[in-house]
Amino acid sequence: MSEDLAREEVHHAVDRIVEELLAAANVVTPPVDVIALAQRHLGMLVCLDRRQPQRGRAQRAGGRKQIFLRPEPTEERHQWTVAHEIGEHYKPQLLQRLGVAPEQTRVMAGESLANLFAHHLLVPACWFADDARLHDYDILALKQKYRTASHEVIAWRMLDLAAPCVITVVDNDHVHRRRSNAWRVRKELEEVEKQCQRYVNHYSRPRMVRADGWTVQGWPIHQPDWKREILRSVADE
Repeated sequence: MSEDLAREEVHHAVDRIVEELLAAANVVTPPVDVIALAQRHLGMLVCLDRRQPQRGRAQRAGGRKQIFLRPEPTEERHQWTVAHEIGEHYKPQLLQRLGVAPEQTRVMAGESLANLFAHHLLVPACWFADDARLHDYDILALKQKYRTASHEVIAWRMLDLAAPCVITVVDNDHVHRRRSNAWRVRKELEEVEKQCQRYVNHYSRPRMVRADGWTVQGWPIHQPDWKREILRSVADE
């Protein structure tokens, strides 16, 4: 990717292709069922393959693209894998619109173009900004609308919105990933974030905590053998 190619320019190009794809497939509201989109609109064959070790693979046969998925515990993982393969399918068109030769591509900010496309296809920009404000950035409420996307995908898409925040994913009491669209952040949680995370972890209930100039929302994404909490932190004006 060209060094002088702005992040906003790439995101805009991705959003344009996503919007065109959704319009052509007559998808006008969330959720986006990307498996149905791949099969019915793009003519791809999507099927399970219990023998393959990786999450998914794609190949062409008889002039038709085939996507093979390994069995997964959640439907969201299948949706993500197919969204990623659709991103690979549109990658040449995206690069052409950006004026970038294929040999000049590189990983962008630690994320591939196909991954970026998958995020934006599962949680399209044309709807998400309004929906996020309408639901007060409540991940559980937004998951009801964008149910083909994982909680984590929805959370990371909040960093693409204008509202400044910090998103943190905590797995089994350890910070897994932490990013902001406005401020430099250290990996260690602030005390108010620790309070919120401890409550959510213990009670398996959403929580909002206000203290020390911050408002922190926390949500439990708990499984019988795994506890994940997602935090959204905002500096109070």
